[in-house]
Amino acid sequence: METSVSTLPSSAARQHDTCGIASGQHDPAPQPEPATVQIRPLKREDARALHALVCACPPLDVNSLYAYALLALHHTSTCFVAVRDGQLCGAVTGYVKPSQPDTYFLWQIAIAPNQQGSGLGSALLDHVARYCLQQQNLQFLETTISPGNAASQRLFGRFAQRHQVACQQRPLLSSEELQAVVLPETSLPEQGLPPQELCPPAHEAEDLYRIGPW
Repeated sequence: METSVSTLPSSAARQHDTCGIASGQHDPAPQPEPATVQIRPLKREDARALHALVCACPPLDVNSLYAYALLALHHTSTCFVAVRDGQLCGAVTGYVKPSQPDTYFLWQIAIAPNQQGSGLGSALLDHVARYCLQQQNLQFLETTISPGNAASQRLFGRFAQRHQVACQQRPLLSSEELQAVVLPETSLPEQGLPPQELCPPAHEAEDLYRIGPW
């Protein structure tokens, strides 16, 4: 369940693709030789590096190290990482929905800053299509994207076009539903942070994208 892909460093590539990626221009300099990236299932020992990768990819929501460790323990057949020169440089996490066993829900996709624009986001999605959707006989891929995240909208739109399947979109969670309740400062533990940093009150709405059938 491993794939080798060739990628270009960010200095020679267009900046686009996935969550937390800024847009930019083609570098006019000559393109160097592509580097090989290995895509493989998430392992238990990847949890800390995966957590650090997500931290480096705003605006992705950063979850606890424990959450990523559980993914590495329980969902190795549906979560994948990309490794270059021994370093984790990309990841996609997801699971098969218990209520819809024909549907893969993609939770997060993250690309290291020095690999953004290299095509690695598309390679990770194609890996999911091959080893989750096709090999596990699933019919649909679902994910959520905020209305302001044009880069991810393009990434998944191109993914659907590449595989010649439909991509449907509908509102799922409003910003009001995702707004956290900030407790009074006196009720918060002493962690050296103001209440708004311990529990950010704002979160953009999330739209559901349903891609398929395969």
